[in-house]
Amino acid sequence: MPAVFEAIGRIDFAAFQWLHAHHWPFLDPVMAGLSDVARGGAIWIGLALLIALLHPSRWPAATQVVLTVLLTGLLSDHVAKPLFNRARPFESYSQTQVYGYRPTTRSLPSGHAAQAVAAAYALSRLAPDARNIFWVLCLMVAWSRVYLGVHYPADLIAGALLGAAVAKFVVGGTTWRFADRSAAEV
Repeated sequence: MPAVFEAIGRIDFAAFQWLHAHHWPFLDPVMAGLSDVARGGAIWIGLALLIALLHPSRWPAATQVVLTVLLTGLLSDHVAKPLFNRARPFESYSQTQVYGYRPTTRSLPSGHAAQAVAAAYALSRLAPDARNIFWVLCLMVAWSRVYLGVHYPADLIAGALLGAAVAKFVVGGTTWRFADRSAAEV
């Protein structure tokens, strides 16, 4: 079995190198900014609270979003990262260029990707009309982590799987009927 993991690791590193090599300096501030505002789930929690403030009948769904994001962050940072204990690209390969700060936590799974997927899923229930925006933002936040040189592609995949599982657990099959929407819209 270790040979399988070594092969996956080599493929993952090759994908990281290829993706990271396609770097456009004009995107550096955008990617760093996306990564920064998503740290700790801040952007996702902020969006949920903003939607709930604008539409008070949506507070229960917004609470689910916040719970989803916080639980995902807790599981990612305090359970999965210590369990897998994977070094970040810049720790394993000193020539890796990092754009922005160097996180001190482990690499697998990506907490940013985990929270982004969990939040996009839950926010899509909170504000279905904006789901495309949430998913595009989710992809951009996750991609920023490889672009910045702090995660491998497999870290994003693992984070996405964790985020999807937590969101499905917290939100489940909940269907919200919001007072600010007509019955025909729901």
